[in-house]
Amino acid sequence: MIVNKLDLKDKKILYQLDINARQSNSEIAKKVGLSKDVVNYRIKKLENQDYIKGYYTLLDFSRIGYFLVRVYIKLLDCTPEKEKEILDFLIKKNTLFVARVDGAVDIATGFLVKDIWEFENIYLDFKKHFKPYLGKEEMAVFTQSHQFHRAYILNKKYDEVTPEYSGREKVVLHDELDLKILKLIAKNSRVPIIELSKKLKTPPRTIAFRIKQLEKKKIIQGYRFIFNFGLFGYKYYKIDLILKDISRRKELFQYAHQHPNIMYIDETIGGSDFEFDIEVENEQAFLKLMNDLRARFLEIRSWKYFTLRGYHKLLYFPE
Repeated sequence: MIVNKLDLKDKKILYQLDINARQSNSEIAKKVGLSKDVVNYRIKKLENQDYIKGYYTLLDFSRIGYFLVRVYIKLLDCTPEKEKEILDFLIKKNTLFVARVDGAVDIATGFLVKDIWEFENIYLDFKKHFKPYLGKEEMAVFTQSHQFHRAYILNKKYDEVTPEYSGREKVVLHDELDLKILKLIAKNSRVPIIELSKKLKTPPRTIAFRIKQLEKKKIIQGYRFIFNFGLFGYKYYKIDLILKDISRRKELFQYAHQHPNIMYIDETIGGSDFEFDIEVENEQAFLKLMNDLRARFLEIRSWKYFTLRGYHKLLYFPE
C-alpha cells in the first residue's frame, strides 16, 4: 500500500474537490495558490494514481420521490466467483451503493425505490437467484443521511463547511429534462455543460439554468469525488451505537459534525440508535475515538462496527 505521499498542494486540491468537485480548475487554482495549468496537471496525476476514483453528485433523492432501503448481507458457503456474481447483480439494480465490507457482515448495499412494494419485488428477485448464499440479512429504512467533508486532509480540527443531506423531504417540482440531467451528472459531477448539451440535444444555457434551479431546489446537494482512503493510508469504519436512552442524540450529532474524521451520520428505522462512518489512520486512532466518545456519552450501552474495503458502486440516482 502507498501511504500518503501527497504534498500540501495536492491535499489542498483534494480538499477543494471534496467541498465542491464541480468548481472550475481556475477557481481551485486561486484557492490553493497555483496556476490553472498546474492544477490541471495535478488533478490528472491524482486521478491516474487512483487517489481520485471518480466523481459523483450528491442528490437528495427524497425530493424526486425516492427513499433508501439498506441491506446488510452475511454470505454463506460462497465462493469468490459467486460473490462476484452477487455484487454484479446488485450493481445493475437501483442501488445507491454496493460495498464489500469486513466484520459482522460481508456486503452493504442500499436500494433506491419509490415504495416498499418496489423494494419487495427487487429483493425477492435477488433472493430467487442467491438465497442459498445468504447467511444473514439485516434491513433498515433511511430517514436521513448527513454527509460531512474531509477536514482531516488538511489537519483541520473540524468541518467548517455546511454538511449535505438526503432524505426526509417532500417531492419538489421537476420534469423529464431535470431527470435526464440528474442521471448524467450523478455519474460524473465534473461533466462539462457542453457535453451535457450534446448528449441531451439541449442548448448549453438551458442546461446551466436547469442545474442552477436543481441546486436552488436542493435536489442537488453537492458535488464530491470518490476518495481512495486506503491509498491515503486511512481505514474506513462504520459504527452502530446502542444507547440506554436517546435524550442526548442532538449532542452526538454536534460531536460528529465537529470531528474531522467523521464522514457520515445515518438516521434509520430498523438500524441502531446512532450510526456514523469515520476515516482514520489506523485501528489505534479508531479505538481512541471510540474511547473518547464513550467517556463523553455514558448513555452508550454497546457498539459494533465493520470496515469498508471499498465501493463497487456509488450513485445517487436510480438506474
